[in-house]
Amino acid sequence: MSLPYLKSLKKPDLLSIAEETDLPDYNDFNKTDLVILLEKHLRENRSIFNNLQSLAEYYSRLDSPPRRGSPLKRDTTRTPARRARKMEEVKQEESSEEAEEPEPSPEVVSPTPAASRTNTRQTRRQSLRQSISAIADAEPTLPASPAIITEAIDAQTVKLRETIDHVWTASGLVERAHSLRATLSNMKAVEILVLLLESASLAKELVPIRYLTTTPPVQGAQIPPIPIRVPDLFVVLEGAFWAPFSLWFLTCLLLPLVSAYFINLSWQASSGRRTRSASRLAQFDPLTFNIVKALLVNVVFVSGSNFGGVYSKFAVRKVVDSVPGGVSGLLTGTAIGGVGALYEAILHRS
Repeated sequence: MSLPYLKSLKKPDLLSIAEETDLPDYNDFNKTDLVILLEKHLRENRSIFNNLQSLAEYYSRLDSPPRRGSPLKRDTTRTPARRARKMEEVKQEESSEEAEEPEPSPEVVSPTPAASRTNTRQTRRQSLRQSISAIADAEPTLPASPAIITEAIDAQTVKLRETIDHVWTASGLVERAHSLRATLSNMKAVEILVLLLESASLAKELVPIRYLTTTPPVQGAQIPPIPIRVPDLFVVLEGAFWAPFSLWFLTCLLLPLVSAYFINLSWQASSGRRTRSASRLAQFDPLTFNIVKALLVNVVFVSGSNFGGVYSKFAVRKVVDSVPGGVSGLLTGTAIGGVGALYEAILHRS
């Protein structure tokens, strides 16, 4: 036969035959598939390749009659499909023989030699069929190749990554983070954050938290009693609130803001250049704001000047105790604002 001959060849020899006979896409197959495709290709195009010297032995084996071996050995070399067809042929043979045999008479007769041969053939076929079934059942199932497993893992990984990217993009967190960064990347935002920190600390000290009531426990949900406390807003009607708050408001916000509006060095410089972006510049000079705020903090909270006796020492001490870091915290905020203003001016100039 020719198929064992092709199987006995090495893959380079098979590739050489495939190239010589113009087998399409022969480089994409392994040796087993290449043998099957090459066998089919050479059989179908025998009239074309019969005169090739390299295929003389192949066609000579193809013309030679197949060797006969034992039925069991031949059946074990067949593929599962061929074994199934063989079993079907055996069954059809048995059914035809049973149909041709005459119905036995009820009399007891001695077995003839022909009947003995028939029984022997049936017994042999039965044993052959059992052997084929046992071989088919005992044939191991080959596991999946590592390449197929790797491709499946890569496909699942790519699918998971695409799902995560889609969810992350649909959430809008990236756009919100970029918007927040653009909002905070200027001196106005820095100054607002510093003022909010100071005012929140002052309000926490000036507005006390009063106990209001306690919620009843819920035994079914295992919720204990919860005390409720709320800020006492009636304190805004007293002078103990307005004296420290107005002092901080004047020294840290109002007077520095007025000075920064009228003493605006950046505005004067932009007007001299006559650029179209001059109208979009800040109306308040951040450097002037922080310089004036530092001077007022030093005069009021360090030197003890209280605007000619308008504010008491209680109000001054309350502001100093409320702001994080006291006087050092107020001066640190002005230093941060001043350095940030200079850095922003340098960036605009460059």
